[in-house]
Amino acid sequence: MKKIFISFTLLLLGTGSALADEYPTQDTVRYVLGCMADLGGQTDENLYTCACRYDTIRSKMSFSDYEEGVTFERNKKMPGEKGSSFRDNERAEHFYEELLTVREAADANCIVVKRVQMVKPTNRE
Repeated sequence: MKKIFISFTLLLLGTGSALADEYPTQDTVRYVLGCMADLGGQTDENLYTCACRYDTIRSKMSFSDYEEGVTFERNKKMPGEKGSSFRDNERAEHFYEELLTVREAADANCIVVKRVQMVKPTNRE
């Protein structure tokens, strides 16, 4: 019984750390659709480019850091007292700057695909 409890506990702890860095599906879809809109619409070419950019960002930032950077980006221009909590937040600004750096790397590493062509498989005999 003790072995089962220990195994179960280790399984939960191991799974928790793996899931902690997972980006939620909603945020994945939101990023890719926004990226595709910025590139000119929902095409296969834009999908390949945006998926590459997203994978690059995901590999370089945990979701919690990404989320904090995006939140700062979205709310830093909010006027008045409500916006001051974002404007005066050095921690969030740090993650925003990291997000900008990671986005630049993603843009540099991922080519903008001009044409997607389906190729028939070749027979290997």
